[in-house]
Amino acid sequence: MECEERHKDDSTEDRREQMLEIACFITPHGFGHATRMTAVLEALQKRIPRLHPHLFTTVPHSLFAETLNTFSYYLLSCDIGLVQKNGLQADLPATIKRLDSFLPFQESLLDELAEKIADCKLVLCDIAPLGLAVAKKAGIASVLIENFTWDWIYKAYLAKYPELKAAIDYLAAEYQKADLHIRCQPYCGDTQGDFECSPIFRTIRSNRMDTRKRLHCSNRRTVLISMGGIDLELPFIQLLPAIKDTFFILAGQKETRTLGKNIQLLARDSNYYHPDLINASDLVICKSGYSTIAECVQAGVPIATVGRTRFPESITLEQFTITQLNGLTLQRAEFLSGSWLKKLNQLCSKRPKNIIKPNGADSLADFLCRTVFLKTP
Repeated sequence: MECEERHKDDSTEDRREQMLEIACFITPHGFGHATRMTAVLEALQKRIPRLHPHLFTTVPHSLFAETLNTFSYYLLSCDIGLVQKNGLQADLPATIKRLDSFLPFQESLLDELAEKIADCKLVLCDIAPLGLAVAKKAGIASVLIENFTWDWIYKAYLAKYPELKAAIDYLAAEYQKADLHIRCQPYCGDTQGDFECSPIFRTIRSNRMDTRKRLHCSNRRTVLISMGGIDLELPFIQLLPAIKDTFFILAGQKETRTLGKNIQLLARDSNYYHPDLINASDLVICKSGYSTIAECVQAGVPIATVGRTRFPESITLEQFTITQLNGLTLQRAEFLSGSWLKKLNQLCSKRPKNIIKPNGADSLADFLCRTVFLKTP
C-alpha cells in the first residue's frame, strides 16, 4: 500500500504533527460515495482546519485533490460492492466470485491496517465495512455513513442468487460494529441510525455564467449527460449534431475533446468541477445514482434519471427525483436510442418545485463536532 500525501501549501513537519488525524474507508462503487465523503471532509476541514484525513480506496486520487486541502491517500481495494458491466448493468456472478475471495476479512489485513491508522482519532466509512472492522481492531471509534448498505443491496438478489446469503449475514454483522450510524437522504430501507441528514453534496465554486464561458456554449440550451464515471456506450451521440440550438456535455468520458460545434466530451479527470457543470446546465441527465442527484438538489436544475431496474437503490432515488425535484425517469432503451431527444423541451421545462437547500454535509459535520471532536484533545 503506497501512500500519497497532498497539502495545498508547503506545510512544515511541526504543522504535520499538530494535525488531527482520521481514517476514511470509501467504497469504490462508482464515484458517488467518494464525492459524498469528500463533501463531509470539506465541511469538517472548514470547522477543524488541522483535520488530516487518511483515505483508503481505489477511487482516483485526483477526485479528492479537487476539493480537500490536505489528505493522505492509500490505494486499497476495501470493498466489492457490485461489479458492473457498465453504468447501467451489474454483473452478479462476477460480484459473487469476488465476494468469495474477499470475505471474511483476513486477520493479517486487519492487523496491517490497524497499525497504519494507530494515530487516528476516528474512522469514517462510506459503506465500506472493512473500515469498521479495522477500527474495532485498532480500538478507535467508527462512523458509518450510508444511504444503503451492501447486505440490504444483496438481499434484493437473494432469490436468484441464494449463494449471497453468507455474504449478507457476514456484512450485516460487520455493519453492527459502527459506533455511530449516519443515514443520508434519500436513504433505502428502514434501518434506524443515530443521525439523519439531508442530501450531501460538494459545493458549487463558480457561478453559472463563468462556467458557461469556459465551455463556449454561448447562450445555447445546455444539457449535461453524466453516467458517474463508469464506461457506457452512447449510441445516440450521432443524433446530437442535428440539434444545433443545444450544447451537449458528456461527462466521464475517456478523453476530453469536441465533436462538431455542439458536443463537448469531458474526461473523468478534466479540470471542470462536476457541481459547477451541473450549475451551468439547463438539464441534467444521469443514472439514478446518489451523487449527481444530490448535486442537482443544490443547483435546482431540471433532472431526468435513467432507470436501472436491477439496482435496488434506484427505486428510492428515482422516487426522490420525481417527488422532490419534479424530475422524470427515462427507460434504459429510451435513453440509449436517443428517443428522449424528441421531448427535450418538456424535460428542460420541468424545473424543481421542492428544493432542499441545506447541505447534509454541514449538519453532519456539526453533529460530529458536537459528539466526537469536542471530546478529542
